[in-house]
Amino acid sequence: MRARNSNISISPYGGVLPILKNLKESGIPQLIRSELGKRKEQATYGYDDILIAWTITALCGGKRLEHISRYRKPLEVIRGLKLPSHDTLGRVMKKLATETITKEVISPCRGKYKINNNYVNDNLKMNRMLIKATKRLGALKEGITYTLHIDATFVKTLCVGSNLSPEKITHGFNPMVCSIGDLIVFVSMRNGDSNSKFQIKECLEQCLEILEENNIKIGKVISDGAGYDKAVIDMLDKRGVKFTIHAPTNQNYKKMRKQLDENTNWKQTVIETAWEFKYCEIGEIEYKMVGGVKPYRLIAARMPKDGTGIKKNKSVEKIMTELEKKKKLKSYNDKYPLGKWKILGKHKVKLIITNDYFKSPEEIVKEYNKRGAAEKEFDYMKNDFGWKLPPFQKMNENAVFFIASALANNVMRAMVMKFKKVIPELRLEARLYDFVFSFVIVCVSYINKQYVFYDAQFDYVKLLV
Repeated sequence: MRARNSNISISPYGGVLPILKNLKESGIPQLIRSELGKRKEQATYGYDDILIAWTITALCGGKRLEHISRYRKPLEVIRGLKLPSHDTLGRVMKKLATETITKEVISPCRGKYKINNNYVNDNLKMNRMLIKATKRLGALKEGITYTLHIDATFVKTLCVGSNLSPEKITHGFNPMVCSIGDLIVFVSMRNGDSNSKFQIKECLEQCLEILEENNIKIGKVISDGAGYDKAVIDMLDKRGVKFTIHAPTNQNYKKMRKQLDENTNWKQTVIETAWEFKYCEIGEIEYKMVGGVKPYRLIAARMPKDGTGIKKNKSVEKIMTELEKKKKLKSYNDKYPLGKWKILGKHKVKLIITNDYFKSPEEIVKEYNKRGAAEKEFDYMKNDFGWKLPPFQKMNENAVFFIASALANNVMRAMVMKFKKVIPELRLEARLYDFVFSFVIVCVSYINKQYVFYDAQFDYVKLLV
C-alpha cells in the first residue's frame, strides 16, 4: 500500500453547507443587519457575520468562544463563510450589549422590610432579532396558536454582576426565559439573588408584544408559582391570553382553605407523572385573588398527607435504581422533585389557577405537568449551547451570548424541521450531539466549482439544489 499527498482540501463538516445556504436564502444576514445595525465600513466582520459564525461554531459542537479556532481551518472549504478569531468574536459580541437597569426591590425580612438592588438586562434589540429570525426560518408560523412557557433558571458563575442565589449556596445569574416548545424566544438576564417574581410581568409583556408585532399568536401562558401575581394574571386575562399558573399553598389563606373544605365536587382520579402514579381527588372552586375583582378557576388536587396515594412507576424506578448503583444519579429530591405538593390541613395539595374554562380539571393538571419538557430545554441550553459557560465578565455582555446561543438552538430546530422533509431519518427531538454526529459531520471538498461529498449517508446534494 502506498500513501500519497493530495492538494485537495477536505472539510469534515459538510453538513454546514445546507445550513448556511438556508440561512442566506431566508435572509437572516440582512435581517440581523436591519435589526442590530451596521458596523463601520472598514470593519471586516458585520454583526451578521459574528452571529452566523457563532451559530455554525455551536452546530459543529463548540461551546466556548475560543472553540471557533478549532473550526476555522476545517471550514475554509465552505465558500461564503467568514469565521473570525475568538478574540474578534467576543469583542464584537460585547458591542451588542445594552445598559443594565438597577431596580430597588422591597422585601420582608424578620418582621421588617429591607431594600435590595436587583439588576435586569432585556436587550430588546437582540430579543426582537431572535424572534424575527426564528419566524423567518419557518420555525414559528402565522396562523398557529402557541403555548408560551416562562421560567427562570440559575446559571452558576463568578462573573461580575452575579450574586449569591437565594439559598446562599453559590454565585450566578438567574435569567427569566420564555420558550415555545423547544424554541427560546426571549431571554431577560437577571442577577442571581433576584426574587423569582422580579420583572416577570415586564418580561412577559415585552415578549408578547414582540411576538404580536410578528403576528405570532400566543393562546396560553404556563408558569410556575413566580407567575402567581395579580398584575401578571390580570394583564394576561386582559390580553385575552389563557394562563395556567401554579398557585401557592399557604396556611394563612383562610378564605381559600374554607372554600376548598366546603367544596363537595371532589372526584377520584389518577395523575400519571414521569416518576409515579398519584391516586388523588381533584376539584375546583371560583377564587378571587387578594385585591382582585374577577374570580378565576382554582383547580385543586389533593391526597392524604401520609403519602398513601402515591404508587411508583415500576419501570422508571428500575431505571433509576440502576443509575444510582452506577453513581450517575444525584440525590432523588434534588434531581427528580416529586412536584410542588404542600401540606394543607389533612392533605397534600397542589393548586393551579387558570382562566381556561374549556378544559376539565384533569386536563389542566396534566397540561401544567408538561412544564417538565420546557424545563428540560434549560438542560439543553446549558450543556449543548454553552449557557453554563458564560464567557464575559459583565452580565449585560453575557445576555448577548445567551441570546446568540438561543439563536443557534432555534436555527438547529428550524433546520431539522426543514431537512426532515428530504431526510426522514432526522429526529425532531434530537439533541445537538445527535445532530452533529448524524448530520453535520460528513466529508466534503470543493472541486471544479462543485462540492463533492464522501461516504455521505444522506443526499446532501438534494438539500443544496
